[in-house]
Amino acid sequence: MNPTVGRVVLGLSACGYPLCRTVQRRGGRGGASIVEVVCVGLALRDGVLVSQGAPGRLRRLPRVLLYAELVVAAVAAVALAPTVVRVQPADARPSDQPVDTVGRNALAALFALHTIRFGIYLRPDQGRRLPGASGRPARRSAR
Repeated sequence: MNPTVGRVVLGLSACGYPLCRTVQRRGGRGGASIVEVVCVGLALRDGVLVSQGAPGRLRRLPRVLLYAELVVAAVAAVALAPTVVRVQPADARPSDQPVDTVGRNALAALFALHTIRFGIYLRPDQGRRLPGASGRPARRSAR
């Protein structure tokens, strides 16, 4: 990936949570639908990566982050789904219902995890294990 494009995408990912919250608040049902599509899209993409064996090619931290992003994206998609059918005025305050709180927190965590993972992806090794590395710590010989 072109380094400039990578940095722009990384910046957009870092701004993903406030952008999504703005779209949700100001876009009504359409804005909530866009945010839902983003969450479902990230969950599907992560699910495909996991099903294609990407975790086996990654070092420990990127592997854990991939699984965590998959779970958090699914939680965000499920928790935010009711906002698609519930229309609130653009100037309404955020709801204090537990499902809305979970949805907002999951959305924030999703973009935090995605930004960290994308930053790792932009590195030269893209978070992959070195050839021949088992991914396990080396055992010390008993002397």
